[in-house]
Amino acid sequence: MVGDRVTVAPDRENGSGYVITDIRARKNSLVRPAVANVDCVLFIIAAANPKPDLALLDKLLVSVRQKGAKVILVINKSDIDGEAAQKLKEEYENCIDGGVFVASLESDEATSAADRIKEAIPAGVTVFCGQSGVGKSTLTNRLLSREAMQTGGLSVKTERGRHTTRHSELFDAGEGKFLIDSPGFSFFDVFDVGHRELPDYYPEFEGRPPCRFQDCSHTGEPGCCVPERLASGKLAPGRYERYKEIYKELLEKYKNKYK
Repeated sequence: MVGDRVTVAPDRENGSGYVITDIRARKNSLVRPAVANVDCVLFIIAAANPKPDLALLDKLLVSVRQKGAKVILVINKSDIDGEAAQKLKEEYENCIDGGVFVASLESDEATSAADRIKEAIPAGVTVFCGQSGVGKSTLTNRLLSREAMQTGGLSVKTERGRHTTRHSELFDAGEGKFLIDSPGFSFFDVFDVGHRELPDYYPEFEGRPPCRFQDCSHTGEPGCCVPERLASGKLAPGRYERYKEIYKELLEKYKNKYK
């Protein structure tokens, strides 16, 4: 997988190049995109064109937190709908540990935005993740200051991104930072998390006051922290509604497992 640490040796049989002789143990790996040893996942969504799939984003956030990676969120195309971009920032700034950035990567301010984002990216391996057409390859090129990846626009017919990037590729961005640009996708299922574990991967449920029941699912039990979190703004209503849908999906999967 892209991101694997390997041991290589000269390819004596063919007289040139190298062959992999060993794949070292991975600290983690992701299914979508298929990458290994990830320190940070940088999610890119668009304020508009394509319309952001927030259910997809929330599922990805759960999976990444389960793998122990840091998260950064970039909301691109703020020039198209600045109000929508700001609302998205407010919805997610309480649950993203690496920072939320609003940007327009095709505008005159793109360079300064890219500089702020690069500063937030930690040393190690960071993979760019999101739907097609949101600007992953554009950001890669901005951060590397060269046309490393081909970029493309939206399909006029479907208003969805064209799959310009067809493979994951790792780039050295300097300062010990490695970036992986990856193909966009529009479907993701939470594989490794059970319904009882799901609340553990929502930072909005952490802290005080605690729920009345230690094993509270946050789906309507008496004495739950959710009403207080919603009233205080610590939990966004949209995030909570999508949480309940994900919880329901995982619960149904658990029930069907034993049928």
